[in-house]
Amino acid sequence: MERRSHRAGSSRVRRKGPGSGAPKGGPRSKARARPRVPRRQRTLPPWLTLIGSILFLVLCFGFVFFVARGCVAAQESTQVRKYVTSADSTLSDSANAGREELQAAVAGGLEDPASLNPEALGRVEDESQKYYLDALRNEEVPPEFEGVHHYMVSALGIRATATEELARATENDPEGFGEALSAAVGDFKLSDALVSNHYVPGSERALTSSGRQSEQAYLYEPEPFMDYEALGLSSGQEGAATPGDPNAVHGLEIYGVEVAGKALLPGGDVVLTGSDEPVFSVAVTNGGEVAETGVPVEVVLNTRAERQARSAEIGRIDPGATVAVEVSGFRPGELDESAAVSVEVGTVEYEQNADNNVLSGTVTFGI
Repeated sequence: MERRSHRAGSSRVRRKGPGSGAPKGGPRSKARARPRVPRRQRTLPPWLTLIGSILFLVLCFGFVFFVARGCVAAQESTQVRKYVTSADSTLSDSANAGREELQAAVAGGLEDPASLNPEALGRVEDESQKYYLDALRNEEVPPEFEGVHHYMVSALGIRATATEELARATENDPEGFGEALSAAVGDFKLSDALVSNHYVPGSERALTSSGRQSEQAYLYEPEPFMDYEALGLSSGQEGAATPGDPNAVHGLEIYGVEVAGKALLPGGDVVLTGSDEPVFSVAVTNGGEVAETGVPVEVVLNTRAERQARSAEIGRIDPGATVAVEVSGFRPGELDESAAVSVEVGTVEYEQNADNNVLSGTVTFGI
């Protein structure tokens, strides 16, 4: 008898895989074949993009502007310091040539004119000429110093001319050395006055007005071209004429006028702009043989609204010296108005020529 055993679970049931029983191309295949629709990307509104671009450009331009401005300011500061230190070096070298080489040669000549050293005088002459030409040909004068640089040039030019004339006179006529020296010393003192009374104060004002007060530490400290006292030429009071002597030469003249630090030439015009104030600096030179005291200076400014007259007084001006006085208190005129200006220095007793005691010009009040 045949037995058949049926074990539970012996039979295996095959499960149909997905789609195994479905024909190809059925509904599921069609569902999978459908293309996916891409999602729409979110973008900024055009107006917001435009504003952002404009702000970015403004920031870029602002950055470039401030960087360029800083570079220009640094370049100007370097130019000012270079000029100030160069001027200090030139004036110091000029003073050293006078106080050392010329001083020694003059001292020996005063004791014995025959012992004069023409070579020493020639060296001082050449050096003085060099310093003068260096200042005259300087083309890197900052705008702040354009109104005062000419004082330095004039002072060095006077020294160059005086040393040249002294050297020529000594070479041609050694016996006339004393007379030639007296004339040269008068010129040297005038050059000292130009530096100490005009160039240095004007340079200080230029640095202050441009906000560079720190550069004043590099300014030249004035010293006489020669030690006149050591040579017995400091005062010349012995045998000199007295202020009331009618036989002595008396003569004052206007050496220069500045308005707000700008030079006013005879018949010229000065334009005041920005924060410029109508403040006048009047330099007076004593070309006579005696000291003059109580010298009056008057400035008249004729605007459309009124005639304004202001005055000041110079206490004392020694022979050959130049002294400056400030005259202020004027009210500005109208915009774009050109006002006539008259500057007059009072004549002193026994003065023969008063034509150079007056200077006229105009002042224009700009923006």
